[in-house]
Amino acid sequence: MTTTKIHLVVGIEDVTLLVFYTEAHCWQFRLISAGGAVFGECKLYYTPEAAEKMGREWISKGN
Repeated sequence: MTTTKIHLVVGIEDVTLLVFYTEAHCWQFRLISAGGAVFGECKLYYTPEAAEKMGREWISKGN
């Protein structure tokens, strides 16, 4: 069983940014819209700060 650790959950401009860690996939982020849709890429980041930075960039660009 893979362990998932939640590092950050924050609301920004009606979007929830989630940064998490899994043993198999390192650090990642996902964005959850106000309607419940989940967005993000399956890119891997080596630090939670890098994943958070990319998530915030996605929000600022309106992806």
